[in-house]
Amino acid sequence: MISLSPRTLSLLMLSLVMTGCDKDLQERVDRLEAELRGVRSDTRDEVEALKGRVIAAETSVGVSGDGRSFDERLADLEGSLSQVIAMKGATNNMVYLRPNLQGHAPLLTDHGTFLVRMEGMDLNIGREGYTVHLNIGNPHAVAVEQFSLTGDFGGGTPELAEGEEYTLNNPKIREWQNTLQPFETRVTRTLEPFSWTPFDIELPAETREDLEMLRFSMNIENARLKRQDSGSGGGSYAHIQVDSEGASVLRTDYGAFLISVKNAEQTDLGTKLTLEIGNPYGFTINQCRLVGDHGPALPERSENETSDEYNEQMRSWSAALQPFEAMVSSKVSNFRWNRTTILVPGELDQVKFLRCQLRIEDVTLPAATEKL
Repeated sequence: MISLSPRTLSLLMLSLVMTGCDKDLQERVDRLEAELRGVRSDTRDEVEALKGRVIAAETSVGVSGDGRSFDERLADLEGSLSQVIAMKGATNNMVYLRPNLQGHAPLLTDHGTFLVRMEGMDLNIGREGYTVHLNIGNPHAVAVEQFSLTGDFGGGTPELAEGEEYTLNNPKIREWQNTLQPFETRVTRTLEPFSWTPFDIELPAETREDLEMLRFSMNIENARLKRQDSGSGGGSYAHIQVDSEGASVLRTDYGAFLISVKNAEQTDLGTKLTLEIGNPYGFTINQCRLVGDHGPALPERSENETSDEYNEQMRSWSAALQPFEAMVSSKVSNFRWNRTTILVPGELDQVKFLRCQLRIEDVTLPAATEKL
């Protein structure tokens, strides 16, 4: 039997202990490496799956379900957007006029909505083309001093069968559009506030049939606010309710006068209004006239009516206004009320409101008294 020294025995015991520890440590390292390989494998699988999803998404963007490429779909979208923009411009900014159109049409601009109508047209003798007579109503307190009209003219729109749409996709409409002749003209006639202004434009049409349709937009180039108590030939516009018992003020270049409607009756020539005009000044008006617009009664806003509904009523009412010009039948003497009459060319139920000026054309002062 071999005897071991205490030191050798101690070293042997320590070696056994260390061997056991190394074995445990190695097993732990092996387990960690296995777990790490698993994590790497799972991550690699997730990355591959994510990569596949990205490729699938890129493929679905490039090609639609019906086989069209992304560029083809984008071209179709741009075409549709262009058509929407064109139709929006045609309905919101362009006014369409025809020679036989009754009344007037709204003309939308950056400064608000104006009214326009075609009064007729004449052949230019000795020159090519036609002169078209237009009339624009300015319901705003802005004097438009310069503007331009841009549009085109041509024959009437083609007749479409039932079910055909009035769109640019219709070959008939595209063919008709290609026959229209463009034009642009600048107008220096001032559109006075609250009044109608007639003016002419010349168009190079070969025949009258080429003017079956006229459409244009109005670009206002110069406008300014105008004082209502200034202007040649008259002053501010008075708003007169025909059925009112009160008096309205007519401001003129000669001063302010009072006017009141006492009676309204239907005649064969229109509506006869009996007026009282108060003259607080020392001169007599020998000749004067009322110029402006007449129409139905001003709409009243009900309690349950929204602002949009009331604004729509006001737009309809404003569109119903018609211009008039009436001579005052007698002199307007100084320092008194004067009863007189005017004749308005309209039916009795359409002459309930007047927006007008008093245009004074001739006055006289009393002769001076000689002192003895």
